[in-house]
Amino acid sequence: MQTAIIYTRVSTDDQAEKGFSLRDQKDKLVKYCDAKGIEVLKHFEDDGYSAKTFNRPQFDNLLDYIKKNKGVVNKLLVIKWDRFSRNMEASLTMITKLMKLGVTVEAIEQPLDESVPENLLMKAFYLAAPQVENQRRSLNTTNGMRKGMKEGRYLGSAPFGYKNSRDEKNRPVIVHSDLAPLIKKAFEMFATGMYQIEILRKELYKVGLNVSRNQFWLLLRNPLYCGKIKIKAFGNEPEEIVQGIHEPIVSEALFYEVQDVLAGKRKITTKYARVNDEYPMRGFMVCSKCGKNLTGSSSKGNGGTYYYYHCTKGCNERFKSVNLHSNFENWLGQISFNPEMGSLYLAIMEDVFKTNEGDRDAEIKKLDGELEYNKGFLDKATEKFITGDLDKDGYNRMKENTAKKCAGITNRIAELKSTDSGFKDYTKYTISLLSNLKQYYSTASLENKQKMLGLIFPEKLVFSNYEFQTIEPNEILTLLCSAGNGFSDSKKEKSSKNAAHSYVVTSEELHQ
Repeated sequence: MQTAIIYTRVSTDDQAEKGFSLRDQKDKLVKYCDAKGIEVLKHFEDDGYSAKTFNRPQFDNLLDYIKKNKGVVNKLLVIKWDRFSRNMEASLTMITKLMKLGVTVEAIEQPLDESVPENLLMKAFYLAAPQVENQRRSLNTTNGMRKGMKEGRYLGSAPFGYKNSRDEKNRPVIVHSDLAPLIKKAFEMFATGMYQIEILRKELYKVGLNVSRNQFWLLLRNPLYCGKIKIKAFGNEPEEIVQGIHEPIVSEALFYEVQDVLAGKRKITTKYARVNDEYPMRGFMVCSKCGKNLTGSSSKGNGGTYYYYHCTKGCNERFKSVNLHSNFENWLGQISFNPEMGSLYLAIMEDVFKTNEGDRDAEIKKLDGELEYNKGFLDKATEKFITGDLDKDGYNRMKENTAKKCAGITNRIAELKSTDSGFKDYTKYTISLLSNLKQYYSTASLENKQKMLGLIFPEKLVFSNYEFQTIEPNEILTLLCSAGNGFSDSKKEKSSKNAAHSYVVTSEELHQ
């Protein structure tokens, strides 16, 4: 009596589109074996696995069974050849492998008498037909998706900030999700040039934007967020970017600002590499002994967790953060604003604003002209593309480059117009800030504290003989503050090696 293994398989598509049934396959195979007097040794079944490859769990078990029972199994029976495989090359390789193990493969509903040479052609057809069907279906799907994308419709799983939905005609569309505000915030914050990309990602993670490093990098580069859809090159068709029908999360101007920062055209100005609410002054202080940055760390004791600033090179410089912060705020509190210098400052600034007003208007007019020129250039390129004088690839490059230029010009015009009448509010806020440095600093967020530190102390702080000292303070702030109060211009301090402006703190306060 001949022996056989029967194998049944369905994929998800088979079940949905063709109604293949595993039970039906098994029943037919068992009845066939009964009619032919073939002993069924084992039944293996893969449910939901594609036949494009042989990487299927039960087929692997089938091969192990044949190897362990070499010489016992004569046949491997399937209903049709596409149940065995839908890849001609892989099928022939596997058939040869099974033949070496003494096993022949047969499809009971597509029988072949292999003693007739011409039937090899029919076997090749049976093996190739499923692969051709797969490739045709894949090509039709790809063409359909590319057509939809060229019409501005994003197809596929929605990216962060969007969710999949349907329009009034039940066609796929993406709409804003709850993450959209965070995506917009990511672009706005990164465009400032104040953040390293990984620092920003961690900051946004705290408020709910859970993305990996690579995902965040790709997110900031994805034109989808400014309303565009990038269509990859395919065959003879070049890559192109088209206008999407979905609602953008950010403006084109903001998107291209971010691209400039990513490309290094705008320098990232942040002065700190890591952020932590317990160490707002990390990155702004250096060791008085070796000149290296002071960092922060914590230690646990009986009373809880304690935070310290200390030298990164192991020097014996260690200061308790809570006392350091308190003394620093007291120092800021002793810096008083000089009203006379303030009045002079306001008068000068008002004169500068008025002088620049004419220059600003002239520049806006010039930029408006450049914007119209670029739009006209694009209109001419479009006409050439329509008449066939410009190929699609060249047109798409011109279109993208012109869009970038227009976005940059539009953004510059918006910046210039935003400074139109902000003089009074701007100066009022400045006077208020300088008059209450301690209050503003103590109540500021971590980000704003570090911005204030960077502006007031461009060359960082040092500790020497238990005194707060600045290597070089902000010159404008020095002029605006009263002599002898915080920022002084006394001869003693002018002759100091570091031009230091000190607030004395005790050894006990800093180290305890």
